[in-house]
Amino acid sequence: MSHKITFRERGQGPLLILLHGYGGSVHHWESIAETLSAHYRVIVPNLSHIYMSSDKLFFTVQIEAVAKFIRENFPGEKVSLAGLSYGGALSWGLATQHPDLVEKTVLINPMVTDPIRHFLPKELKFFFAIPLNLKSVYVMLSTPMGRAFLKRSAQIFRDERSEGVVSVETLKGRKLQFVAHMIHHFAWILRSEDWAYWHTRLYAYRGECRLIFDEKDLLFDQTAYRHFANHIGCEDVVILTGAGHLAIKTQPEEISRLIREFLSESVAA
Repeated sequence: MSHKITFRERGQGPLLILLHGYGGSVHHWESIAETLSAHYRVIVPNLSHIYMSSDKLFFTVQIEAVAKFIRENFPGEKVSLAGLSYGGALSWGLATQHPDLVEKTVLINPMVTDPIRHFLPKELKFFFAIPLNLKSVYVMLSTPMGRAFLKRSAQIFRDERSEGVVSVETLKGRKLQFVAHMIHHFAWILRSEDWAYWHTRLYAYRGECRLIFDEKDLLFDQTAYRHFANHIGCEDVVILTGAGHLAIKTQPEEISRLIREFLSESVAA
């Protein structure tokens, strides 16, 4: 558990921790963090070393690493969490395993349990389900099928309006090797976790929660999100339009409003 988590901090008030997705960045939260810092003490951890640790960490172990980070840096305090995608999964995992640490959770297009089975794109199901070694992943990405997978992934996980138009499917050499490493690592995490355990464990979760998802999210469909909301007893569900999977980048003003509205209502109640 020696994995170091650095973080950015701004503002004063109740603690709010924003968790980025796998392969994401603290920069994805920049606009929202700035807006919410007028009302909260906003913490944005850099989770890259946890996600891409050289000694691969199970999802469950990653949750314990983030819990340790909270206890060490904010001892004796309860925090609110907002997480996107894989960061959303860490949020519901933390709230379930460590209710003493978590006040409220906002889940934005969160990864659901047993994710590979629920992925919409067939390309993602194929690449993440098959146990390939790193070299095989790299070779596969160099094929037309691999290029199609990269293009499809970019449509889901990138905001071209703010991140430029560099085509992921044309990457070569070291850049493609890095992408292959990231995919290989992520696939191992998804395949290795005991999702049956989490499926059962989440029935016990009854914390304060708001689930936000886009009606045409390309990663999971409405049925998956609605079933997950019912699974964890989250009755506060907000459906976005036109935000895509990376909603914190495409609609930061709306996400900021929804987070603050939820946290303020909870405090008032």
